[in-house]
Amino acid sequence: MKTTTHTLSTQSLRLALRSVFLLGALAVSQLAPAAEAVSNPLQAIDLASQQLDVQGLQQLSQQAQDDYLFAYAQYRLAVTASVRADEAVLKPALTAAADRLEQLVASEPAAGLKTEALALLALTRGMQAGFYPLKGMYYGQRSTKALDAATALQPENPRVTLAAAILAYQTPSLFGGDKKAALQHANAAINGFAAPCQNICWGEAEAYVWRGLAKKEAGDLAGAKADWQQALQLAPDYGWAKQLLQSV
Repeated sequence: MKTTTHTLSTQSLRLALRSVFLLGALAVSQLAPAAEAVSNPLQAIDLASQQLDVQGLQQLSQQAQDDYLFAYAQYRLAVTASVRADEAVLKPALTAAADRLEQLVASEPAAGLKTEALALLALTRGMQAGFYPLKGMYYGQRSTKALDAATALQPENPRVTLAAAILAYQTPSLFGGDKKAALQHANAAINGFAAPCQNICWGEAEAYVWRGLAKKEAGDLAGAKADWQQALQLAPDYGWAKQLLQSV
């Protein structure tokens, strides 16, 4: 019975974490006009991901001029491939993103960049937990370790608290998930996005979507709708926010 229970628990974790990133493929934080996308690599990656443009993401990763941009492009390539049910693209992209992020963290970059790399690594490892069933627990633990390290460095970084919100919302309570905590983390992320940002700036509209989901879970439907509307104010072509509003 212990073996059966462990197997079922592992499967529950895998399915829950996989759902994070199937949704996440629609959850690109902010869209940019095509002209701006050329000069802003992060927004170009987001735009290509929103359009499910596998070739575009592959090209952007090849053109990336630093480790973080490469890893972010590979991560978005993976979540895009997940929607297209293309594991032949998805799994190598996850491996490439995780390996590059691990290398970046090991190189001891400045605290800000290290924090961003760890937050993205937490999401990447979480996605691996969903798509590698035999190693789901292992990758889930690596995801938690990366998130804890990012939080220790910069607890108010909005992408750190956004990653915490996503994982807290989607992880089963048996493995530490907590939708009330997800709401608190999403609040922290949105507060963090109020600060000026010059370099790595993705995630604000996405934070409103996840906070709306947490509010809906808590029974605050009006609050959820307000958050999804705010997400659309930030990103007018944000398909996931549109779908959520249409569903209520």
